[in-house]
Amino acid sequence: MEYLLIALACVGYPHVGGNHLILPLENVSEIDAGFYQRRRGRGKKHRIHGAIDQNTPIGTPVRAVGDGIVTKIYEMSSYMSATNRILKRLRRPRANSWSIAKKRFKQCRCTRRIRRISQAPWRSGIYLSIQHKTDKGRVFKTQYMHLSKIVVRLGANVTRGQVVAYSGDTAIIDNPPHLHFQIRCGERKRNPQKYIKALDRN
Repeated sequence: MEYLLIALACVGYPHVGGNHLILPLENVSEIDAGFYQRRRGRGKKHRIHGAIDQNTPIGTPVRAVGDGIVTKIYEMSSYMSATNRILKRLRRPRANSWSIAKKRFKQCRCTRRIRRISQAPWRSGIYLSIQHKTDKGRVFKTQYMHLSKIVVRLGANVTRGQVVAYSGDTAIIDNPPHLHFQIRCGERKRNPQKYIKALDRN
């Protein structure tokens, strides 16, 4: 019953501060991996993607889709600490940068093993979360992952369209650089296409 109430509270195209939500990547509506795409989980289990991926060159500005407050940040320093722990378990030399670490991971050719021994923040890469409140008083979060750089601070108030980060390829080994964008209402992942009207529905 609780999940049903959350779902009912989070349908439609919400407005925040009197405005609809915008695209996180300006003028990019194409989706390269959709919300319902099936992904292989542990063992033989499969899970849905739970987000959308939009391919974009590293360093593309990432915008806040609506007014909100930054509630969580996972920065490069923490990410590289996790990365070096994984390198150690793989018996590879430490890396001072993600570009060097990524080369070492590619040489290893053990993507599945890396994902198996890594924890969720490492798989998410550098990311931030922004909390929003709709004009009807409902709260939800947008999350921007696999970034190269974050340019806002924890607790900062951000405005719709403000550049909050730059895209990257952190946490991804085999895929092209992209923005992994998800929306959560409560603890449940929601389809961004049902929140942002401008996203390509084809």
